[in-house]
Amino acid sequence: FWGYWADRIDRSKVLVVGALSWTVGMLLTAYSPSYTWLVISRAISGAGLGSVLPVGYSIIGDAIPAEERSGWFGTLAILSSLSNGIGQGLSSFLGPIFTWRFPFILLSVISIAVIIALFFIKIPQRGASEDELLDLIELDLEYSYRISKEELTKILKKKTNLYLIIQGFFSIIPGTVLVFFTTSMLMLNYFENIPSEIRLQTSTIFAGMIGIGYILGNVIFSRLGDILFQRNKKNRARLATFCLILSIPFAIILLISLRPIDVNELNIIYPNPIPPDNLFIYILRTIAEIFVAYPTYIVFFIFAIFASMLAAGPGANRSAVMLDVNMPEHKGTAASFFKLSEQVGKGVTLLISFTLISILGTIYNMIFLTVIICFPIAAILWLLASKSIENDMNYKAKILQERKQISLIDYIFELEIQLDRAIQKVQDSKYYIRTDINKFYKLLDDALRIFKFCEREGVSRSITNIEKKAHIMYLRVLLIRQEVLRVYDDYKTQKLIFKEEGNLEKDLASDLREVSIRISEWQKSTFGEIQTYYDDAYIKIVEARLSFKKHLIKGLSKIYSAIKINERVKYLLNERLEIIEEKPELSEDETIVRDKEQELLEKCTNSLKATIKLKDEIESAFRKLKEKGIQTEDLTKISDLTQEYDVDLYSVIVDTFGGDIKTKNALIETYEKIEGTFNEYEKWKEVDFKVF
Repeated sequence: FWGYWADRIDRSKVLVVGALSWTVGMLLTAYSPSYTWLVISRAISGAGLGSVLPVGYSIIGDAIPAEERSGWFGTLAILSSLSNGIGQGLSSFLGPIFTWRFPFILLSVISIAVIIALFFIKIPQRGASEDELLDLIELDLEYSYRISKEELTKILKKKTNLYLIIQGFFSIIPGTVLVFFTTSMLMLNYFENIPSEIRLQTSTIFAGMIGIGYILGNVIFSRLGDILFQRNKKNRARLATFCLILSIPFAIILLISLRPIDVNELNIIYPNPIPPDNLFIYILRTIAEIFVAYPTYIVFFIFAIFASMLAAGPGANRSAVMLDVNMPEHKGTAASFFKLSEQVGKGVTLLISFTLISILGTIYNMIFLTVIICFPIAAILWLLASKSIENDMNYKAKILQERKQISLIDYIFELEIQLDRAIQKVQDSKYYIRTDINKFYKLLDDALRIFKFCEREGVSRSITNIEKKAHIMYLRVLLIRQEVLRVYDDYKTQKLIFKEEGNLEKDLASDLREVSIRISEWQKSTFGEIQTYYDDAYIKIVEARLSFKKHLIKGLSKIYSAIKINERVKYLLNERLEIIEEKPELSEDETIVRDKEQELLEKCTNSLKATIKLKDEIESAFRKLKEKGIQTEDLTKISDLTQEYDVDLYSVIVDTFGGDIKTKNALIETYEKIEGTFNEYEKWKEVDFKVF
C-alpha cells in the first residue's frame, strides 16, 4: 500500500504520514491501559513502519548512483543492525530498572525529531540517479511517469523481482530464529548454571557476537558488490549466491561448538545474591572465564563472525539489485513486495516456532534445521536471479532511453506552443488598440510574460533556438508597447497645450493605425502551423499501421502520440476561438479565420474520438490475447525479431506457431482484428484537408 502510493504521489508526504503513524503508535503503546489498546497501537506503529522502509529505499535509489548503491544499503543495514542490538541491550540491562514502557517512549522522542528533520530535507527527483535520464535532470525536467494498478503484475512477473521476493521469505527464517531464540537457547540449554542475576546479560552478549560479523559483512560485501558490479551487471547476484552457500558450513560449525557451562569449571566465586553495583564486573569475568575453560567458545566466536559476515552478503546487495532492475516509478512498490515477503516469512516463523520446538525437541534443533534447509533454497533463487538480471536491466535502460527522448521532444513542443500563444496575443492586441487600450496592454503584457518565461527556459535548458526566438520577440513586443505609450503620452500633452481635440484625435488615430499595421505585418501565429500539427497526428496513425506489420507494441505507442497531438491542437484552437468570440464585431477576414478554425476544431474533435476508439479496440485485442495466455512480453519478443530481420509479422506467426494451432489462431485473429480496426479508422480520414 505505502510503496504503491510512494510511486504514485509525492514521496515526502508519504514518508511524513508514515513517520507520524509510527510515532503515534509508539506513544499509544507506551500508555496503553489494556491489552486491546496495546494490539491497536502496535498495529498503528506497524503500519507507519511499513511506509518508511519502501519509501526510504526508493529515495535512496534516486539519490545514489547505481555503482554505489550496495555500499549505501550496506551502511543502512549496519545502522539497522546496531539499532536492533542497542534495543536488545537496553531491554536486557535497563528492563529490570525501568518498566517495559520505557523503550516506546524513547523511540517516540527520537521519531518526533526525525519528523521535524524531514521538513528540511530535499527529496531527490524521481529517476535522478538513472544514467539514461541524466539529460532530463540537467535540463531540470521532471520524469513524469507514475505507477498504475495494471503495472503491479508486471513488477511481480519480472524474473529478478520474483526470485528475490521468494528468496526473501526463505532467507529471513534462519535470521529470525537466530535473533529471537539464540539468547533463549543459551539461557535454557547452555548457561542455566550461571547465576540468574547475570544469565540474561551474558547470553545476550554471546548472541550479540553473531551481530559483529553481520556488521563486518555489510561493510565488506557491500563495497565489494559495488566494485564487482562495475565489471559485470550480474556480479552482485553472483556474490550473494557465493556468500549464502559458503555461510552454511560456518553456521553449522558454530552451532556444533556450543557446550553447556558448568560454573564449577569457572574460576569465579559468585556471591549470593550478586550486588547490583558489581553486575557488570561479574558479567565480564564470566565471559572471560568461559573462553578459558571452554575453548570451543573461541571456535563459536570465530565462526559466528564468519557465518554472519557471509550471511550479510546477500542483504548488502539485495536492495541495490532490485533498484537496478525496476523502473523509477516501481522502486517503492518493488521494495514493498520484498518487505512483505520478509515479514510474512518472519511472522510464519514466529507463529510456528513453538510448534517446531515441540516437534524437534529443542531450540537448537530448530535453528539447525532452518539453516540447512532455508539457506540452500535462498542460494538457488539468487543463482536464478543472476541469470535474469542483465536482461531485466537492459530492458529497463531501453524503456528509459525512449521515455527521455519523448520527454525532451514534448517539452520543446510545449515551449513552441507557448511561443505560438504569445504571438497570437500580440496579433489579437491590434483589435483593441483604438477601442480598449487596457485590453491592448493586457494582451501585450501576457505576451511579454510568456516570451520572458520561454527565454529563461531556453537559457536554463540550453535550448538555443527557443532562447533566441523568445528574446527577439520579447524586444520587438516591448518596442511596440513603448511606442503606443509614447503616442498616448504625446496625445495627452498636446491636448493640455492646444485643447483642440478634432485634429488631435485624427493624429492619434493615424498613429495607432500605423502601429496596428506594423503588428499585422509582424510574425503571425499561422493557422497553417496548427493544421500541420493536425496532419502530424494522422501521419502518426499511418506510421502505426505500418509498424503493426512489423512490431505490435511500437505501433500502439504511435497511436498514443497521435492522441497527444490531437489534444494539443484542440487546446490551441479553443484558446484562439475564445479570444475571437470576446470581440463584439468581426471583420470579413476575421470571420473567415474563425470559420476555418471552427471547421478544423470539429475535424480535430472527430479525429481524437476516432483515435481513442482505435486505441481502445487494439488494447482490447491485447487483453483478449492475455486472457488466452499470451503475454505482452511474448508479443514484444516476436515483434523485435520481425523488425530485426525485416520480415512480415503474419508470416512469422504462421511459421513459428504452425504446430500450436490455438496460439497461432489467437495471434492471427488479433492481427486481423487490428487490420480491421485500422480500416474502420480510415472512414474518419479527412481526405480534402487543405492548409489555410
